[in-house]
Amino acid sequence: MECKKEMIKEQYLKIDGIKVKISRAEKGWTITKLSNESGVTRKTIGEIEKGNKKRIRYSTINQIAITLDKKVEDLCIQNEKKNEGEDFNGLQG
Repeated sequence: MECKKEMIKEQYLKIDGIKVKISRAEKGWTITKLSNESGVTRKTIGEIEKGNKKRIRYSTINQIAITLDKKVEDLCIQNEKKNEGEDFNGLQG
């Protein structure tokens, strides 16, 4: 399921593990620290960050997002495809 503002707690979301890892690193936290703070197991966080687990229950990613001071949408995989030659701001490069 795509990440949208109208998310329901029972849904599964596609999560970008790199975004989770970067957000955790920005706080200077280890996986263990994030696990302790969020209540999500170290194994699950590790699998998310490695990209081995991309479809995550809303309740799980919401708990991680809250702990990292992020919105769930911030951690979702972006489904938009960029045209060749566009930079990150959508401007021609």
